[in-house]
Amino acid sequence: MDKLEQAQAALKAANLRVLAAGQRANAEAHRRQASHPIYPGQEMICLGKADQIDTFAARSKAQAALIEAEAGI
Repeated sequence: MDKLEQAQAALKAANLRVLAAGQRANAEAHRRQASHPIYPGQEMICLGKADQIDTFAARSKAQAALIEAEAGI
């Protein structure tokens, strides 16, 4: 890969890492809400959403790692 392709891959990976950080923050917000439920059952809903969003963050981070590995950076 030339430098331009590597730079483009690094940018894509960085964007995915930013996305993952936002997803983790969103998951934490759901966990905070779960500790102060407004209605019965909200705790379980929020914890389920937090787990799902954490999984999305892990996928985003893995995609970033794959892009970097393929680009050799």
